[in-house]
Amino acid sequence: MWKQKDTDRMLVEIAIAATILFAFLATTMKQCSIRINFLFIIIVSSSFYLHSLRLGVNLSNLPALFYKRIFDGTDQRYYLLLFYLICVFATLIFCIIVNHLSHSSTVHRKFFHLTVSLICITGIQYDFEFIWLSAWLTLCIFVIIEVFRSKCVSPWSKYLNDWLLIFIDKQDSPKLILTPIYLMAGIFLPLFLSPIANNEYRHLYHFAGVATIGVGDSLAAIIGSKYGRLYWPKSQKTMEGSVAFATGQFIFCILICLYYLKCDINMYQLLWIMLSSFTCAFFEAILPAMDNIILPVIAYLILS
Repeated sequence: MWKQKDTDRMLVEIAIAATILFAFLATTMKQCSIRINFLFIIIVSSSFYLHSLRLGVNLSNLPALFYKRIFDGTDQRYYLLLFYLICVFATLIFCIIVNHLSHSSTVHRKFFHLTVSLICITGIQYDFEFIWLSAWLTLCIFVIIEVFRSKCVSPWSKYLNDWLLIFIDKQDSPKLILTPIYLMAGIFLPLFLSPIANNEYRHLYHFAGVATIGVGDSLAAIIGSKYGRLYWPKSQKTMEGSVAFATGQFIFCILICLYYLKCDINMYQLLWIMLSSFTCAFFEAILPAMDNIILPVIAYLILS
């Protein structure tokens, strides 16, 4: 009998390989919605079949296994799923409202940082293994969605454009929207780099993605756009935004240590948290793009 972490790992490996294969083939073949849709069905079906072979079970048994993996019968899992459902529902309602307004601001775009961060924090605390699996699969889904949208695959592209184009910023273009993928990858990157079992101790570096992207970057963008006056040389980033970034990340890390990790903070740890906050704020100010990926890596390396 496979251990749960082994089955999760095998599922993630197959999902990543299938996503890369689909993205490569779909982007290289000629534009044809029927072909791309058919390609997607073939790859997904083959992935399920391969997963059943690796587990040594019949393909017809996979739905029951997936159901048991999601609904494990514990109250904690049900509460966690309910919270995730509320976050997703709030995000959908927010998208409807913003689409009705026909424009989005910096504050609007950072709402997604909030909901993803809340999902990540609760997952780390209460069910690390499940959020690790969910994050990988969601990231694969985001990549597939963008392939469908960017390749104008019917009938999906029209609806995806209606929902996503209004939220693009200067780092994106209508042809390729990578910010949602970078957001997911950045916030959950520390979990991908250092996966642990549910009964193992959580570390501050596991929250590096939330600290930098969910808190620091969001505060920098909001404060900088509303109150920023002093700009960094050769940059559109403001010094006020950088101060907000460093302050927000520093306070968040302190709160996580005190109330989530339940650990005392000595002067040595305080200096490392401060170094991480100011270093990430500096790089956020000078990086023209890819900050959603680079900043969590910097914070992860310093805090670990």
